[in-house]
Amino acid sequence: MKRRKEAGNGAKYTNVVSVVAKGTKSGKTFLMEQLIGEFKKRGMKIAAVKHSVHLKGVDKEGKDTYKFAQKGADRIVLFSDNALMLYEFTPPEPDYLIDLAAKNMDLVLVEGYKEGPFRKIEVFNPSLYDTPLCAENPGGGFIAIVSRERIDAGLPWYSFDDVEGLCTFIEEHVIR
Repeated sequence: MKRRKEAGNGAKYTNVVSVVAKGTKSGKTFLMEQLIGEFKKRGMKIAAVKHSVHLKGVDKEGKDTYKFAQKGADRIVLFSDNALMLYEFTPPEPDYLIDLAAKNMDLVLVEGYKEGPFRKIEVFNPSLYDTPLCAENPGGGFIAIVSRERIDAGLPWYSFDDVEGLCTFIEEHVIR
């Protein structure tokens, strides 16, 4: 996948879109699942990246990889015949993150990472919040908004029921 800097609308990367919301229980994961499923139906290779503010560790005490981390390994790669897991104990820069995730992919979908330099699709729940993020940060790279109810935020709006339409929008405006 090619990455081009300054893609416009506040974003620095092409072929990368971040699904963001003000908080939890907004529908981000549900939307990510729907997007991945639809893009896979279209024959695309998709990388899914999850940003977490509270990552406490994904390894289990007693496992070999846990022991390596406890002894100070800076990077641990766990692999088998059909999978690969990478543990890295330094905060990744966006360039490194995308280089890692984007190899041989058509699109990188990032869940979360509101402050990231990627184009953003906001998932908005008006029963939880009064104002969408895109209204509070108009230069933040927002390209669309998804909610159960129609909302006028100055961006293309999609319902959760129109994942096909949202995927077409992403293909036309993000994937190059």
